[in-house]
Amino acid sequence: MLGLPGLIGRLVDDLRNLARAEIHLVKARGFDLIRRSRTAIALLICALLLVHGAVVALMIGLVLQLLPIVGAAVAGLIVMAAVLVLAGLLAYAALRAFSGKATKSDATPVDPVVENAVETSV
Repeated sequence: MLGLPGLIGRLVDDLRNLARAEIHLVKARGFDLIRRSRTAIALLICALLLVHGAVVALMIGLVLQLLPIVGAAVAGLIVMAAVLVLAGLLAYAALRAFSGKATKSDATPVDPVVENAVETSV
């Protein structure tokens, strides 16, 4: 029969083993997620590269369309200015999203029935 110190010692050992097992489980889940995600990440990178190529082709096409109207240099400047304005707007939107400022679309709609039930139960 173990005394109280023996039981506490076994409890500490069991807790230590439990913590090690939990850490091992979290690591295993993380590695499994990485293993499953590798292919998806690679495909996503390929898709983004293709989209980048398509955007470059679009910009070249815009320059070529403007070329007979305003000349090569001005056509390039017009397309560059338009793309920089678009990039600035996207960057501004991204910074607002990172700052955490809530917009109307972020607000959670409140169900009046649930709201009344909460008020009456309090």
